[in-house]
Amino acid sequence: MLDTPHTQRWELSLEIFNYTFRPCRHAQETIYEYHMDGRPQFEWEHLRQLFILEGNPRIIDYCADCPVNIMGEVEGCKCQVDNLDIFFRALNELVPDSLWTRFPRDGTPVAAHQTASLLADLLGLREKLKELTWPVAIPKENGRPYFEPPSDEEQDAIDSGANVPDGPMQFYAWNGEGPPGIIFLNEGYSLYLTRHGIMVKPAGQDPIPYVFRRLWREDMGVFGEDSRGEQIGFDVLVGRYPTWGASNESGTELQFESMPASEVFSELLDLLEVYCSIAEEFEVGLLIKAAVQ
Repeated sequence: MLDTPHTQRWELSLEIFNYTFRPCRHAQETIYEYHMDGRPQFEWEHLRQLFILEGNPRIIDYCADCPVNIMGEVEGCKCQVDNLDIFFRALNELVPDSLWTRFPRDGTPVAAHQTASLLADLLGLREKLKELTWPVAIPKENGRPYFEPPSDEEQDAIDSGANVPDGPMQFYAWNGEGPPGIIFLNEGYSLYLTRHGIMVKPAGQDPIPYVFRRLWREDMGVFGEDSRGEQIGFDVLVGRYPTWGASNESGTELQFESMPASEVFSELLDLLEVYCSIAEEFEVGLLIKAAVQ
């Protein structure tokens, strides 16, 4: 899922403090020094600062072999996640009876004994979302969508002649709110995604009274087509045509579609399933913090 100017970032983490056997426990409970105002600084905070500011790798010794290090990195029991707000709005609309619609998003941990129910609900949720759709706008070039670039390991395999499947398809997702959500802008135009299509707003003017099913670029300009097949061309404003964050070459387009919700939120579902599985296995809680600004 592509970022927009209003993409929110969240923190998903295991509530590890009741996990007795975590390697970082001693460092997190040992006071290193006191701040000028009397607040204690724990050794773990000191190690984190050394790693961030100086690249000191001491903290890695704690995290490297930790069984709850899901992400395989420093403090890999937590991760930053984009667009969880869109995911929860979609659940409220599509599957309001899901346990996940009641998951707290203010940093309040969900207790360890609840993770089994959440995991079971999540597995059923994926099946339900296969039958339901969610609006998206898909950038394409010559009719083909863009895909996330390969990782370094995948690129090495490609260079060696291996057949590596495409990564996740790139698209903008409707934010689930009533007011149109902006997905891209330049000096001349802003693009919004609604439940029913794509809106285009010229800078300093009211939106053009069309909801487009498709925008595309030709040598002579940028054009839009609505649900009835009517087409209009856009003027150059402040030296710019409407753009949507991909290539601006002839043959590129932005297509409005309704995709299976299980595909729209596939990466989020996978991530939640992993975290929930580990939380159940090690009998720890799970939490989602409010958006990190």
